[in-house]
Amino acid sequence: MIRIRHFLLVLVAILATWNSWAQVAFKAEAPLLVSLNERVRVEFSINEEPDGDNTFQAPTFEGFNILAGPSVSTGMGMQWINGHQTISYNRTYTFILKPLSAGKHTIGSASIMVDGKRYNTKSIILEVIDEGSKVNNAPSQQGGARDTHQKDPQTSKPDKRVEPTVSSDDIFLMLSVSDKEVYKGEALRATLMLYTRVGYPDIRGFDLPVFNDFWTQELQSLNERSRAEYNGRVYDTYKLSEYVIAPQRTGDLTISPAELDVAIQVVTQDNSNQGFFYGSRKVSVVNRKLRSAPVAIKVLEFPEGAPASFNGAVGSFSLTAKAPEAEMSANSSNEISVTISGSGNLKFVTAPRLKLPDSFELYDTKVRDNITTTASGASGSITYSYPFVVRAAGEYYIEPIVFSYFDLETKQYKTLATEPFVLTVTGDGSVAEGAKSQDRVYAEYGGRMKQLDRDIRFIHTGALPVHSLSFFILSPLYWLLMVLFVAIFIVIYVVMRKRIRENRNIVARRMRQADKVAVQRLRMAQRSMVEGRRHAFYEEMLRAMWGYISDKFNIPLSNLTKETIREELYRRGVSAADAEQFCQIISRSDEAQYAPSTDSDMGEVYDDAVAVISKIEDVIKR
Repeated sequence: MIRIRHFLLVLVAILATWNSWAQVAFKAEAPLLVSLNERVRVEFSINEEPDGDNTFQAPTFEGFNILAGPSVSTGMGMQWINGHQTISYNRTYTFILKPLSAGKHTIGSASIMVDGKRYNTKSIILEVIDEGSKVNNAPSQQGGARDTHQKDPQTSKPDKRVEPTVSSDDIFLMLSVSDKEVYKGEALRATLMLYTRVGYPDIRGFDLPVFNDFWTQELQSLNERSRAEYNGRVYDTYKLSEYVIAPQRTGDLTISPAELDVAIQVVTQDNSNQGFFYGSRKVSVVNRKLRSAPVAIKVLEFPEGAPASFNGAVGSFSLTAKAPEAEMSANSSNEISVTISGSGNLKFVTAPRLKLPDSFELYDTKVRDNITTTASGASGSITYSYPFVVRAAGEYYIEPIVFSYFDLETKQYKTLATEPFVLTVTGDGSVAEGAKSQDRVYAEYGGRMKQLDRDIRFIHTGALPVHSLSFFILSPLYWLLMVLFVAIFIVIYVVMRKRIRENRNIVARRMRQADKVAVQRLRMAQRSMVEGRRHAFYEEMLRAMWGYISDKFNIPLSNLTKETIREELYRRGVSAADAEQFCQIISRSDEAQYAPSTDSDMGEVYDDAVAVISKIEDVIKR
């Protein structure tokens, strides 16, 4: 038994080793676009332990100066999932490089040995941009100028304080479209991008662009990050939102700007301190309002000579049809199906017209679609089913179904058509052979006309019986019912008026009782503090603070921000210090939910909250 168990352990170890060999991954990572004066971080990582660091061979890095590296870091992790252990390993070799010249440079392949086998990375092509004088002369997308701060060369000491500045060339918002001249119904892509050279800012407010006279569908965007060149400068770019839009009328259309409120952290030199800390760095926050430029779209008219079957379809399509059964009996149902497939404005394609003989009854068209919208537009298929019933026997010829669209590739109209449909309808035995077609629709039965379609009831042709109600009018029962109806109406009117008054008083009652509700929540927070439940304490504190402002000023919680709270408190005469303390309590409670804290911290937050709410109540009630 021991030998068998030992054998199984060895077998598992061999399989684990074989699995690790099959999953060795050695890769290189570096930005693909950098500026000439920028430091470039290049990393080579492997997910298995190498035979030794001396087996790692770095590329020559032609066109770059090596400022640092290789610095080696190793990480390991262990997970248990459904009773199975997973061990992860990663070793990274990092280099800091400085480009020597502009242009495209190739970082060659690196290699390393793992279990006696050599692995190689793929080469990386970097594009180096020489920003040079373009940094100072690049036009601002926002129309603003670069903020500068100059020192007096004759002054031996620098300024005591350098105010933080962010140029409109350092961060801006841009709405771009894939085409600015399209036809009505033609899809194009609109992308809202944030360009920044000062890191990713904290977004405080966001107003999306308005696409008037456009059909719009927003695509899923995961805040994709990349790098791009604009006006000779290298920017970090973030995709904020992306849309597929299609104009719904011709002429000159305009997409309104998007707006973004951001807070940017800026590191400045603080020379206000003296002595040892003279010339230290200070992190400041700069608030900016970004606005993209409006985008003009020219929507062209369709060329003349459109076929009669054209209903505004734009793109590239194909047409297929499913013919009905060639032979059927009268008064039975059947259907014709057509499918339009391709890419274009499928969501706005209307059902092609189907012409049927007079003895056919056409019912409502059924529509089934399988349409997918991506950044390149809509594609897929849409199927139209035409159910019908034939009332008379005979041989029938159904004209082809015709569909026309405007081809964006050739800028011409194209017409597609199905094959004609031939249908043989036999009698269903309801009428004698040789009867005329109109006799096959109706027959007389005992003074009543019966339609041969069995889902229709008999049509009565005689006089209808009429019953007189003169005995009821002005009778005692009549007056009793009238009085009863009036009484019910009065009761309903009084009840509804009372409810309307109560609903009007709900807002005022909430505002009056805001402090009492806040006190109740604070008591619940105090109870959690006594019991040592820190997370529950701060959660209840947040409910008390946000809920107090929402109830007191009748502002929905979804519309509340710290800036809104400050503005509302200032407007009602609360001092700036008290308003700021109120917001600080919210910030401390937010941070403390996910950071270590002590009971003394909870007590301090609780006391500050009670004090600041009391001050606000005193000011508002004056």
